[in-house]
Amino acid sequence: MSHSWTEEVKAALAPKGRTLVITLGSILRADDGVGPYVYEHVKFARPDLRLLDAGTTPENIAQTAIDWRPDKVILIDAAHFGGKAGELRVIPLEAINQQTVLSTHSFPLSVTFSIVKEDTGAELVVVGAQVRSLDYKEGMSAEVQESASKLAGYFNNIV
Repeated sequence: MSHSWTEEVKAALAPKGRTLVITLGSILRADDGVGPYVYEHVKFARPDLRLLDAGTTPENIAQTAIDWRPDKVILIDAAHFGGKAGELRVIPLEAINQQTVLSTHSFPLSVTFSIVKEDTGAELVVVGAQVRSLDYKEGMSAEVQESASKLAGYFNNIV
């Protein structure tokens, strides 16, 4: 794992029991592609780890997440929190729709995932990658691409 990741990020990414990783975002909005990149490049070998891609409509996978009954849910998404492009940060669920803009979702993420958390009792963490751009174009900035690649590598090395 990258030495530049904070202890908080490392702890957030660590699986706990049945762990569900949900990626969010759109490859058509530059750095918003971080979630889809992770989804496309991660292959879990363990049955207690699962990956879901919510794209830009996380409300569509909420019931699937609830039905799987995870102990922990990790959300991976693009974010704007004033950090350096590609920086990863843990974002409190209650801050998603207040001061931090995550990705390009039409329905509030905090509402969708509060329901998932309440119905499952799972620990829920949001890890955001600071964007450089959310312009309508394909391809991530080099910094966000590097973070997405490191995230995928981390998840693929869980044994």
